Amino acid sequence: MRLGPGFEASYKTPTLRPAEQRVIMKIAYRVLGLTLLVSACLMPPLFAGKVIAEVGENADFSRYKTYQWLPPRVLTNLGVVENHPGNPLVKEIVGRELSQQGLKELADGADLQIQIHILTESTPQLEALVMPSGSMGMIYGTPVAAMGRWNRAGTLCINLIDPRTKKSAWFGMVTDSLPNGVLKPDELREKLDKAAKKIFKKYPVKK
Repeated sequence: MRLGPGFEASYKTPTLRPAEQRVIMKIAYRVLGLTLLVSACLMPPLFAGKVIAEVGENADFSRYKTYQWLPPRVLTNLGVVENHPGNPLVKEIVGRELSQQGLKELADGADLQIQIHILTESTPQLEALVMPSGSMGMIYGTPVAAMGRWNRAGTLCINLIDPRTKKSAWFGMVTDSLPNGVLKPDELREKLDKAAKKIFKKYPVKK
């Protein structure tokens, strides 16, 4: 289709009146706010229980038959605690997993030393953004309101150390969500048991 003569010269982009510009800007910012709100609500949970595991360089698992404990370390608000009341439970649960891998506990002189670290933390999670309803608020820098919550999580780290090389033979850790408040004994056992099972699924030797 050919345009008529002089069309290029006569065509002009329509100019919006100030009232129309304000309406369009208001709609645009509301769409942006809705988009950010939906995106934030669709964010996956921060703590999904994914296991991180690493095998030490030159680790010879055919040689590892026994293990001994190093004091478990619990990171608290007061610092690192080695004589934590929960240590016996931690050693019981992790010791069971080690036994299922064919390892036997010794008081001293074992092939592996077991070092456990436990820590809890609270981190913020953004759930929604409240955007200004008009364009003037954005232009003049009106604060954007944020809605969110604090997520509490616990991390269990298990390090198997070769005393001959003084290096890690295998390391596994997992972080998962925790309920707010103090855990009851049965809740603590359930969480630790679940975490230990997840970690040892990554153990390089299968029985």
